[in-house]
Amino acid sequence: MAIKLNPTKANFVIDLLKANGNTFTPDQLLKVTGNERRARSALSHARMAGIKLEAVRDGGKAVVSYRTTSTPTALAAAPKAAAKPKASKARTKTVTAKQISSEVDAIVARNKSPSKKSDEAVKAANLKTMRAVSAKQKLQRIEDRLTPEQRAIRESFYASEAEIAAEEKAAARASVQEYLKRETYSE
Repeated sequence: MAIKLNPTKANFVIDLLKANGNTFTPDQLLKVTGNERRARSALSHARMAGIKLEAVRDGGKAVVSYRTTSTPTALAAAPKAAAKPKASKARTKTVTAKQISSEVDAIVARNKSPSKKSDEAVKAANLKTMRAVSAKQKLQRIEDRLTPEQRAIRESFYASEAEIAAEEKAAARASVQEYLKRETYSE
C-alpha cells in the first residue's frame, strides 16, 4: 500500500525550516507535532514532498538537528510540486462522437436481454421455486389444522425416527472403530 503525501504533515517541517533558517532540532519538531509518531510522520511526508533533510548527529546515534540545503522559496513550493505529477497523470483525451457511439453500442450489446432459451430456463426455475414454496405453505396449513392428539402422534413418530437414526450412526461408528483396531502398521 503506497502512502500518499499529506501536505499538512509536511508543512510542520517546512514551517520549522523557514522559522529557524533551514535547521531545527528534534525537540522543536516534537513540540510542534505533539508526539514522536507524528514527528516521524512529518519528517517522512516532508521527504515525500521533495525536501532534502539531513540529520546532524552528535557523533553517535542521537540526532542533534535536521538541516536542509533547499531555499525557503523552494520549500514553500515543495508540497505543490509533489501534487503536480498526480494532476499530469489525469490527462483528458479528446473523444469523437464515433468513439462514443461505438462504446454505447458495445454496452448495449453486453446488456442485451438474454435469448428466449435462457428466458424459458429462468421461467422454469422460477416456477419450480414457486411450487416448492407453495408446497411448504400447504404443509404449514395442514400442521395448523392438526388436533393435539395428531400432533402428539407426529412428535412420537419424529422421536422414533431420530432414535433409529442415532442407533444407525452409533453402529456405523462402532464398525469403523472395530475395523481400525484390526488394522496395524509395521515396517
